[in-house]
Amino acid sequence: MKSESSSFELTTELLMVRALERGLSLRDFEELTVGMIIGYIVTYNNCNVDEEDIEREATQADFDSF
Repeated sequence: MKSESSSFELTTELLMVRALERGLSLRDFEELTVGMIIGYIVTYNNCNVDEEDIEREATQADFDSF
């Protein structure tokens, strides 16, 4: 049963593609569990977030420099 709040279905193929895009090899799939692979993907994504994409509240210093 697919959850209505989910906008996509995580398939084995999609998981493998995303892991390979982030540097894992096919051999890694033999040694890692699914949970470890997902953990790697999440950690990789968190470490590679563009600073431009992060929104923050402006400080007084920001207003002063504007």
